Amino acid sequence: MRVGVRILPSSHWKSARHSWRLADEMGFEHAWTYDHVAWRERLGSTWYAAMPTLAAAAGVTERIRLGTLVSSPNFRHPVPFAKEIVTLDDLTDGRFILGLGAGSGGVDAEVMGNMPWSAAERSARFHEFVELTDKLLRTETADHAGRYYGAKEACVDPEGRTRARMPIAVAATGPRGMRTAARHADIWVTNGHSPKPGVMAPSTSPELVREQIGRLTRICADENRDPHALRKLVHLGQDRSVLESAALFVEVATQYRDVGVTDLVVPFPDERSGDHRDLKVLEQIAAVELT
Repeated sequence: MRVGVRILPSSHWKSARHSWRLADEMGFEHAWTYDHVAWRERLGSTWYAAMPTLAAAAGVTERIRLGTLVSSPNFRHPVPFAKEIVTLDDLTDGRFILGLGAGSGGVDAEVMGNMPWSAAERSARFHEFVELTDKLLRTETADHAGRYYGAKEACVDPEGRTRARMPIAVAATGPRGMRTAARHADIWVTNGHSPKPGVMAPSTSPELVREQIGRLTRICADENRDPHALRKLVHLGQDRSVLESAALFVEVATQYRDVGVTDLVVPFPDERSGDHRDLKVLEQIAAVELT
């Protein structure tokens, strides 16, 4: 099992760079940050953009993979977005993972002055967003005339087909999103379930993830995709209890591993909290080998 951390873009870089470097030095497999204009209870507080943060993180790390968890269509268009992530892949020397999700309501959905999308439109936009982004990353030039997005002779990668396409991680818990993951993703992502996405934090459990993986497996069969070729990542970013002790983490991780999860992401302590106990537990977690 691969274990990674989520580092919020909520600190000045002079402080934040130490968190990214430390995650790399500890030996975690991957490190992620949120891609939002603003985020729930952090409204009005320090909050920076994901792409420049990851570009800076690339410069202070050596081996750890870096990614967005997750980017959404809320305020992005696939063509300039694909150009940014190809650049990030170059800056990280091929260590970038592209995490994509449908997003939800709230600030991100309305910050550009548009009316909130219906659930049906959000789902349709996300499918087209992932489809075109994947196409842009796979081909030298791309044309697309869709319902929501377009591209004309778009060339986002100066190296064209000579560069291996970066892994794509798709966050999805509904049937259409899972179908999108089955068609385009290398990694499927879940953070459980929220009764009010964008308002209430999601929660998860091994039992819930077992059910979700069961649905994903059936959809993969419909799409002629080997479900075992799709990594399954659970984001525990809201669950600080996993940092109480390394023993508790091993217990939780084993439960998720047994239902088919291949990757876990835990929260990296917010440097503003000043709680160094979590860092000591993280060091112990990074040393754990979960096969």
